[in-house]
Amino acid sequence: MDKIEAENLLNKSREKLDIIDEKLINLIMERTSLAGDIANSKKVLNKDLLDPERESIIHERISKLIEDKDINKEHVFEIFNILFTMSKEEQKKYL
Repeated sequence: MDKIEAENLLNKSREKLDIIDEKLINLIMERTSLAGDIANSKKVLNKDLLDPERESIIHERISKLIEDKDINKEHVFEIFNILFTMSKEEQKKYL
């Protein structure tokens, strides 16, 4: 690969990353937008905001999804823990 090919590859890869980043943000927003429905349902069902059992189920499901993948599993769980925190913070707005 020469420098021109490398520069083109770098630019194309960065463009793809930009598209993926936008998709990720939209998915995070979609996930977070469900917090109101979840909070209202928990209120009616008299359930606590914190649901360790549900988080455990999600962790198990994610473990199965990534078990054969070449990805840093610890980082994936860190990301999901951040998503859990975001969801709880959003749910608090409705309780």
